[in-house]
Amino acid sequence: MPKLSRRGLLGAAVCGALLFGTVACGSESSGAPDTAQGAVTVTHALGTTTVPPGVSRIVALGPTGFDVALALQAPVVGASSSGSESGLAPWTSQAHGAKDVEVLPVTGEATEVNIEQVAALKPDLIFAPGYFALQKSYQQLSAIAPTIGYQKGPAQDTWQEMTTQLATALGRPADAERVIGQVQTKLDETRAANPALQGATYTFGFVQPGAVTALRDPDDAMNSVPAALGLSLSPQILALPKGESFGVQLSSEQIASLDADALVLFDGGDAEALRTLQQNPLYERLPVVQRGAVVTYDYDEFIGLRNPSPLSIPWIVDRIAPRLSEAVSK
Repeated sequence: MPKLSRRGLLGAAVCGALLFGTVACGSESSGAPDTAQGAVTVTHALGTTTVPPGVSRIVALGPTGFDVALALQAPVVGASSSGSESGLAPWTSQAHGAKDVEVLPVTGEATEVNIEQVAALKPDLIFAPGYFALQKSYQQLSAIAPTIGYQKGPAQDTWQEMTTQLATALGRPADAERVIGQVQTKLDETRAANPALQGATYTFGFVQPGAVTALRDPDDAMNSVPAALGLSLSPQILALPKGESFGVQLSSEQIASLDADALVLFDGGDAEALRTLQQNPLYERLPVVQRGAVVTYDYDEFIGLRNPSPLSIPWIVDRIAPRLSEAVSK
């Protein structure tokens, strides 16, 4: 199955945060049933969409949207690829109905889909709250079917907002409350099972050749799951000047700022960049490194945290919480 390379999708994930980290909030999503027509009107950043009753063929575009639709057991017929071998993230592939969905290949850092392939699926609703190319293709998509966009910007709406948005559009707001409640229960249980994380600090670093981009914005989606588990971003990182993106780029001379109770690294598939960092004497002298309190994320773990969803969160916390708990205890 054709697919975008992982590097391309990583570019979308990182560049999306860089480009849209300061997007001003658009209109709040609202769903008001039209009792005469049985339709629901949804207002989003790109306009107002009227969703007809009896939606039966949804195409979900962009990260998180597909997961939200599956969690709500909505009738999805197509979705954009996640970049994995099957086109489905591991948590998505485990969901009921996922394997019956047509996975659309994506291209470029905006992870665009082919408009004709979307049209061929004959959708009666397109759900695209996290689609990076939406502003460019909104008119074309809207000509195919009613299209619901983001409320703030690509990768800016929370998974709770997206879940509520789609459930409201389908006339099923109670289903959103159920799904959100189930995920919150999982987070609460995981937090209770890992008391060492309460009040601990961490630094997340995206390793690139010659530099590390450290997560700087506590309100960024990347921090939502760690924060829910009781972790806080390192004060050293928070003390650095806040730029226009989710992170701050550290030069090799600023490596000391990475120190925290736990250090989390992701190399984006560039193992050589990670080795170079690990050989930096300043890195080797970090107390967090000397304690062995370094955790590395793989591709799926990074993407799951970068785009938290009702499906990715239960999957991701089972993988990272024990490792983070062990790290901060050293």
